[in-house]
Amino acid sequence: MKLNAKTEYALLALVQLAEGYALGQPASMRALAEQQPIPDGFLVQILQELRRAGLVTSTRGACGGYRLSRAPGEISLCDVLCAMDGDDPLRSNLANPTPLAQVLVDELDDARCRWQDQLREVTLEDLAGRAAELGSPMWYI
Repeated sequence: MKLNAKTEYALLALVQLAEGYALGQPASMRALAEQQPIPDGFLVQILQELRRAGLVTSTRGACGGYRLSRAPGEISLCDVLCAMDGDDPLRSNLANPTPLAQVLVDELDDARCRWQDQLREVTLEDLAGRAAELGSPMWYI
């Protein structure tokens, strides 16, 4: 499996927000871009998409910025991946799917469901904790 850049950047930004969640202060877009290797223009689009998905909230003004919409332990990796990549069920591209095509689609859809169930068990809090264990610097804003 390969993460696309948009999803990987979204996860980097969200884990960064999870690390500073306890402080209750929003993180500015500039601070997020400086602390993670995320291009500014791309970060704007990603944060807007995360806000529309209900994963972050934004506050305007000099002391504004972004923060998680709920506690890091309540946002799963599955929530993020579905927000960024969608969770549409698989469908055959054939106008009239053959029985084999339908069997394949059903099996792949079952695998996707099991994969999503496993990813629901991993939260932003878990990811932030594991990153801290690996020596990732903690940034406080």
